[in-house]
Amino acid sequence: MNDEQDRVLKLLEEKKITADEASKLLNAINRSQGGTGGRNKFLKVRVYPRGSDKAKVNVTLPIGLVKWGMNFIPAEARAKIEEQEIDMKMIADALEKGITGKIVDVDEDEHGNHVEIWLE
Repeated sequence: MNDEQDRVLKLLEEKKITADEASKLLNAINRSQGGTGGRNKFLKVRVYPRGSDKAKVNVTLPIGLVKWGMNFIPAEARAKIEEQEIDMKMIADALEKGITGKIVDVDEDEHGNHVEIWLE
């Protein structure tokens, strides 16, 4: 069993998610780890302080988990994301089509960060 599966089971044990939600998450993780025939397997997010080569945020998520989680983004959070000129529909389409490569490259002015998101 891998770390992602362990985390899902821990959430279930702590009653933070239901058995049905845990099942869906585990299925998504298993699908993302299976052979996808060259399709994307991971969404990677890196946030760099402007002018730095060292990421202060470095997150890698299995695609199955990302697809599932996108269904639960609150409208307010989705609006804030889109204020940064990040097209959530384009990201969802890229996930479905198995596209790889950089999908977001944004300079965030308020906190002076550079955000990169890509699929591989």
